[in-house]
Amino acid sequence: MRYFFKLTNGVREVDLAGTELRDEDAARREAVRFAGELLKDDPALLDHGQLLVSVQDEDNSVEFAITIRLDVKAA
Repeated sequence: MRYFFKLTNGVREVDLAGTELRDEDAARREAVRFAGELLKDDPALLDHGQLLVSVQDEDNSVEFAITIRLDVKAA
């Protein structure tokens, strides 16, 4: 099945090609790796306070989402 990974962090980026994966578990693992690699390469993605990676299947059903939120406490 093809899964599409959509990124939102103040701006929405849509995955038009998708990725062929075995099942939802594989898509979930790929989403975690994807979010981690994004933040490793560009920590500024959290400048808006939140990074959201949502995953849809080829039927456009939202399967799940990963939200990473930065909470900054005042000194």
